[in-house]
Amino acid sequence: QANAESTSTSLLAVCLGTDPATDGMLLRGMVTLDHNTGDNNFGDPVYLSDGTAGRATTTVPNSNNDVVRVVGYKMGNDDEIWFCPDNTWVVVTA
Repeated sequence: QANAESTSTSLLAVCLGTDPATDGMLLRGMVTLDHNTGDNNFGDPVYLSDGTAGRATTTVPNSNNDVVRVVGYKMGNDDEIWFCPDNTWVVVTA
C-alpha cells in the first residue's frame, strides 16, 4: 500500500492463484488483475494504490507521505497490465 514507505518500497509480485507456494508469483510480465485499476488508456502508467493494500490504480497517490511508484502499464480494457515495478519511488510532501 502506497501510504507509507514501509509498505511500498520492497520487492513486489502478483500472486498467480490462491496459494503463492503452489501457484507461484509473477515478478514481471503480463497479468490481468482481479480489480478495476481505473482508466483504460493503453500504455498509461499504473501505480501502487494508496487506498487499498495489494491494489494497483491509474490514479497517482497525492497525499502527504504517500509513495508514488509505477508498478506497470495498462495493456487492455480488462485490467490487463504489463507488470514491471519500478525500482524507484517518490514520497509526496504536501
